[in-house]
Amino acid sequence: METAAPSNPRRIRAIAPVIVWMVLPALVIFGAVYLVPLAKLVAASFFRDGALTLSNHLDLIGSASFRDIVLRTFKMAVVVTFFTLLLGYPAAYFLSRLAPRRAALLLLLVTVPYLTSILIRSYAWIVLLGPTGLINRSLLWVGIVDEPVRLMFNMTGAYIGMVQIQLPLMIFALYAPMQRIDRTLLNAAQSLGGNRASAFFQVFLPLSLPGVLGGSTLVFLSSLGFYVTPALLGGTGDYMIAQAIQVRVSNLADYDAASAQGTLLLLVVVLAFVLLRRRLTDGISESAAPAATGQRVGNGLRTERMPEAVAQRLHPFFRALSEVLTWLRLPALYLAMAFCLLYLVAPMVVVVVLAFSDAAYLTFPPPDYSLRWFRAFFSDQRWLSALWFSTLCAGLAAVLSTLIAAPAAFALVRRRFPGRLTLYLLLISPLVVPRIIIGVAVLFAFVPLGISGTPIGFILAYALVGVPFVVVLFVTGLRRFDRDLEMAAAGLGATPARVLSTVTLPLLVPTIVSALLFAFIAGFDDVELGLFISGPNATPLPIRMLENIRLEISPQIAVVGTLLFAALIGVFGLHLGVSRLRGLRRRFAKKMILSGTPPRPGAERGAKP
Repeated sequence: METAAPSNPRRIRAIAPVIVWMVLPALVIFGAVYLVPLAKLVAASFFRDGALTLSNHLDLIGSASFRDIVLRTFKMAVVVTFFTLLLGYPAAYFLSRLAPRRAALLLLLVTVPYLTSILIRSYAWIVLLGPTGLINRSLLWVGIVDEPVRLMFNMTGAYIGMVQIQLPLMIFALYAPMQRIDRTLLNAAQSLGGNRASAFFQVFLPLSLPGVLGGSTLVFLSSLGFYVTPALLGGTGDYMIAQAIQVRVSNLADYDAASAQGTLLLLVVVLAFVLLRRRLTDGISESAAPAATGQRVGNGLRTERMPEAVAQRLHPFFRALSEVLTWLRLPALYLAMAFCLLYLVAPMVVVVVLAFSDAAYLTFPPPDYSLRWFRAFFSDQRWLSALWFSTLCAGLAAVLSTLIAAPAAFALVRRRFPGRLTLYLLLISPLVVPRIIIGVAVLFAFVPLGISGTPIGFILAYALVGVPFVVVLFVTGLRRFDRDLEMAAAGLGATPARVLSTVTLPLLVPTIVSALLFAFIAGFDDVELGLFISGPNATPLPIRMLENIRLEISPQIAVVGTLLFAALIGVFGLHLGVSRLRGLRRRFAKKMILSGTPPRPGAERGAKP
C-alpha cells in the first residue's frame, strides 16, 4: 500500500529535504565508487599515449580474434539462457502450483545453491566432469560409452557449469509472475471445453511470457560478463570477453585496449538495460499490472488466433496431442523438478563428501575418510588470514550497504519525487553491469587514491555490489508491509520516531536480516573485484581459492565449501527463528493497538506468545 502523492506545495517543500537526506548517502557512494570510475573507464578508451583517438575502438572492430571472442560470448549467453529457460520454466510452474509451505521448502533448496560460492560450484564440476569423475564413471558403467568423454576444459564444461549457476536466477524470475496469475482463468478455460494442457497453452503460457522475458534478459546479460566458470571449465582457446579484459589488464598491462573492450561490453548492457527499464521498474511502479482482458494478456502481449480453416484441419491433431500432454503433465513436472534439484544440489554434496576425504590428492569417491584436510586448513595461516580478511571486509560492507540503501528504499516506496524510477534503476544496475567492468573501473579509480589493495578499498567495492540486493529486498518488504499498523500507532499518539522503532523496524527484521545476508554474500563470494584490487596484504578468500584451483586442486577447497555451506544453513535456521518471532511480534502489536494502547519498546518481552 503506497501513500498518495502530496499535492500541497508547502508539503512538497517540507518533504524534499527529507528525501535528499534519505538518498544522499547512496548517491555519494555510487558517485565515488561506481559512476565516476565507469566514466573514467569510458574516457580512457578514447585515449592512447595521452592523445584523443578512436584507434582503440577501431582496432577492436578490425580484429578478427576479438570478433571471434564477441561471437563466442554472445553464443554462450544465448545457449545458457535457452537451457536455463528449458529447465527453469517447468520447475517454476511446478513450484507455483504448490501450497505456500511446500513451495517455500523447495525454494530453499533452490536458494542455497544460488548463495553458495560460484568458485565452490565450479570446483565441484571439475570433480564431476573429469575423465575419472562421477559422470564419466557412470557412463562407462552403464555402457553408453567405451572411453571417458571429454566434458571439461571445453565449451561443454562451461555450458554445464554456467547453466547450473544461472538456473536459480531463472526460476526466481519465473516463479514470482507465475504465482500472481489468476487460476480462475484456467478453470474458466476448462469449463468451456478445454483440458488442462489446452488451458495451459492458451491461458497460462501467454500470461507468463513477461516473466520469461524478464528472466531471459537477466540470465543473458549476466552471462555476457561471466568470468569464473568459463575460466575454470572452458578451454584455453575459448576466451570470453571477461577473460579477454582480465588478460589485457593483469597479464599484458594494455589498459587502453582493456578500456575499449570494457566500454563496448558496457554499451551493450546499458542499451539492453534502458530498453527493459519498464520491466525492471515494475517493483515500484505506481500503476498496477494490467489485467488480462479479451485477447490481451500479460504486459500488452497478444495471442493471435489461427485462421479458422487451418484450425479446423489441425483441431483433431492438437486435441489428441493435448490429451496426451494432460496425461503426462504430472509425471513430467515431477521429473523436471527432481532433475533441477539434483542438478543444483549434486555439486554441493560432492564438495561435502570430498572435505572428509583421506586421499592425498583429488579423487571421488574418496578411498577413505578423515579430518586431515580440516586440520590442514586450520593450520595454514594463509587460508585463515584470507578467511578473516574476507569475513571482515564483507561484513562491514554489508552493514554499510544496508545503512545507505535502506533509507533510499524507504524513499523509493514511501515518497513520490522526480527521478524516482531513474534512481531505482541506478541503484540496481550493479546487478546487471558485468562485475569484470566494475573491477577494472574501480582499479583505475582506486590506484590514484592509494586505496587499491587495502581493506578500505574492498569495503567500498563490496558495499557497492551489495546495495542492489538491499534495495530490491527492502522495496519488496515495504511493498508488502501493512501500513495500517503504523497509522493506528500514530493515531494513538506515537511519534514518527516511536512508530519507526516499535512498529516498522521490528516488523522488517526478516527483511533486514535477508538484506545483510545477501549483501554479505555478494562481497564474500566476489572474484572479479579481487582480481584487480587485491594486494600482498589484502588477499580475499575467493582469490586464494582461485589460485588453489588453478595450481593444486586440493581437497582444501572442499573444506572451505563445507564450512561456508554449514554457515549458510545456520543463517537460514536463524532466519526461520527470526520469522517466527516476527509473527509473535506482529500479533502482539495488533493486540496492543486494538486495545487502544500504543506499543512500548520492550513491552512484548513480558508478554506470553
